[in-house]
Amino acid sequence: MAPLTTSYFSSAGEVAVFDWPANTVVGRRPLTDVWSGLPAEFSAGVDAAVDLGAGMLYVFRGPAYVRIPTATDQVDEGYPLPIAGMWPGLVFDAVDAAMNWGDGKVYFFRGAQYARYDIAADRQDPGYPKDVSVGWRGVDPAWVAGGIHGAVNTGTGRAYLFQGAEYVALDWHAKAQLPGYPLPVADHWPGVMGPVEAAWSHAAPAPVGGPATAGAADFYHRYHAFAEPGEAHLGVPVLVTLGQAALESDWGRSAPGNNFFGIKARATDPEESRQLLRTREVLRRPDATFPEVISVTPLPDGSFEYVVRDWFRRYASPEESFTHHARFLRDNSRYAAAFDHSDDPYAFARAVAAAGYATDPRYADILTGRMRELEASR
Repeated sequence: MAPLTTSYFSSAGEVAVFDWPANTVVGRRPLTDVWSGLPAEFSAGVDAAVDLGAGMLYVFRGPAYVRIPTATDQVDEGYPLPIAGMWPGLVFDAVDAAMNWGDGKVYFFRGAQYARYDIAADRQDPGYPKDVSVGWRGVDPAWVAGGIHGAVNTGTGRAYLFQGAEYVALDWHAKAQLPGYPLPVADHWPGVMGPVEAAWSHAAPAPVGGPATAGAADFYHRYHAFAEPGEAHLGVPVLVTLGQAALESDWGRSAPGNNFFGIKARATDPEESRQLLRTREVLRRPDATFPEVISVTPLPDGSFEYVVRDWFRRYASPEESFTHHARFLRDNSRYAAAFDHSDDPYAFARAVAAAGYATDPRYADILTGRMRELEASR
């Protein structure tokens, strides 16, 4: 399975072409230059686009859509057509975002809800629509209330939902939002300008129902050499280091200041070694202090979910980040018990999680899941 190489972001009548290997926008064109024959009402902007995997891109605006063969980029004759009645069973008469998951299913988003559509059966699956915040644990209902403006399937078990100037990452297999989101699009998607109005990719292959994704294999081969000294000299298993790096940095997609591990800094640290970043914390008290508190939400178990801006370490290179991570664990008495399990990466990981490396109560399960993906990809 090949990882995604290109995504497209639309804003203010333009399309930005995002190159994943280069991690930046490599081109920008007006919608009318991208697709010939585009109806006038579509030229100012589109709401959604989705490739169903048969060489056809479907582009939506308001209550209508057009079909565009990817081989010609020319709108087919007879379009636009109304959404209502043309997509059997679909409860939405307009679409905010759409995403082909590559397993024969397309996800349509409208407002705070989504519907799953079966491509082969050409109809909406039973039991929909559902709330986005119910379908994926951890998605803030308040954040999604304004609607999803773009959705991208990476083909690695990871998906991204965009809402204006922010985005969240989803672990598709765990059906959950990853910790630390939402984040600003401008800070983590170089070259993507303006609020995202639509996002799409050409149809991605189906992520396997477990590990061994190409993304995991690429991450392993790219970074394992940086993790090996920590195991050889300090006793931190390579698999734990890579698993934490993959989890905390979203497979390297979000490592501002080369911080692959979410390691915090102090306000008194040298300015060049720290940065203020948005993050999510789950704490047992409602009055914790941070440089900036954005929101505090009570949770059903009596804890509190914070969205804050806090100080994090900044590094000169990925290698420096990996080196500091191993030393951070080795020198911190909080994690001493983990080193009783240097020969068992999964026990080591559970001990690190139990010692409070992260405040998310699901951290151990999510971390070991990343480790299994990496282990299977080698």
